Amino acid sequence: MTTQDIAERYEATEKNVAYWATLPGFPEGWPQGPGRTLVREATEVDEWLKKNLAVHWAKGQDSGNPFGLPAGKPKDLVTLSDICGWEGKALGRTEPVPEATVRGYLSRKVLAAPDRTPGDGKQPEVLERKWFRETAYKFVNRERKRMRRQVKAEDAVSTEQAPAAGGAPASPALPARSGYLDTRAIATTYSVSGPTAKAWTRTDGFPSAGDDGYDAAEVDEWVRLNRSRSWTAARRRAEQAGRTRPAGDSSSDAPDKQVEPAPVAGSATEAQGGEDALTPATIGARYGVSEHTGRQWTKVTEKREGRKILRRAFPAPLEGRSEESAYDPSDVDAWVREYRPHVWAAYKGTGPVLVNPLPEGDLLDLLDIYDFAEVLGMATRGEPLARETITAYHARGQVPYADRTAGDGKKPEVFSDHWYRRTVYEFVLSRRGSGNFGARS
Repeated sequence: MTTQDIAERYEATEKNVAYWATLPGFPEGWPQGPGRTLVREATEVDEWLKKNLAVHWAKGQDSGNPFGLPAGKPKDLVTLSDICGWEGKALGRTEPVPEATVRGYLSRKVLAAPDRTPGDGKQPEVLERKWFRETAYKFVNRERKRMRRQVKAEDAVSTEQAPAAGGAPASPALPARSGYLDTRAIATTYSVSGPTAKAWTRTDGFPSAGDDGYDAAEVDEWVRLNRSRSWTAARRRAEQAGRTRPAGDSSSDAPDKQVEPAPVAGSATEAQGGEDALTPATIGARYGVSEHTGRQWTKVTEKREGRKILRRAFPAPLEGRSEESAYDPSDVDAWVREYRPHVWAAYKGTGPVLVNPLPEGDLLDLLDIYDFAEVLGMATRGEPLARETITAYHARGQVPYADRTAGDGKKPEVFSDHWYRRTVYEFVLSRRGSGNFGARS
């Protein structure tokens, strides 16, 4: 098969195929014919795509069931977990995709609404949302416009980085470090939240912890192979800081450390209490939230009601630093303690904490999405969430699936998604910032 043949069969562009050819394991080509056109063995290309790019592979199969989904009757009833397993199979994964991911598709109407719901009066009676097999298969076999390469850790091979466009050398990788890390150090190194770092440590294949913690070199290697975006971001931050390896690497070939000028009191290089100044990129890691959240905090402005200050602006950055703003940790601590008490409680391990108590009411009261926004916002930050915020949470599947939906046949009739008060309260109390967490070790 030529590059053009591969592109046509698997519904890709020739640029896609040219990129695939740079990936580990892609079949080697050889020149053939009068024009010495590069060709590849068709069966080898098909096998590689099946293993690494299952969605493109499926487009090249002359079959109504390319993923080998189980046979059955179109009206068989299947559950959300069944759909998660089949979606994972379609993506070339050994594990089902998370239910939260599929609920996001449901909110965006990529996956059709359930064909059967509890209490719909139909037979056989169902106790959970269910879909007809034909509905589920239509979702799994849908046309997919974007697809990220699925690579198993044991299959990933990394040698030299491909040169950047224009012949520019690729960015240097971070060399392996020595020493040991705990989950907080992992979160700080890769600028992810504390819960994300803990989730990594529970993932199959993650290095086992010893008496002193996780081996730094093994963690680096795992992140490089399994979390490429976090690895690339860490490398970029290291380059911006004027180095090509994470802090803590004491390799003998490291450049001699230059003598730094004495810090100016009150400047970004010296914060009160002797702690390093915080930057927008490191604020999130300090408090166990995402880097994006930390950056958003730095944009918070003062809010007043007449002469009364309802919310202070985020602390002003320190002086003496031009490339990136820096903040005194003690100032940021004070702001987080006052205006993000649920995050502060998690950071100090003193929860549970709600800014305001949950309002009283019948647990079977129906709340719409704007009631949801008010309860969640008042409990966690002292003011209702913006409508666009709660709508975005709903679209991404970050809130529970609605207990009542328009046209579900139940009484009283509703014309939009509604949740029972107990569902909302259970969600608020289960969130990481609201207190269901143990003290930090």
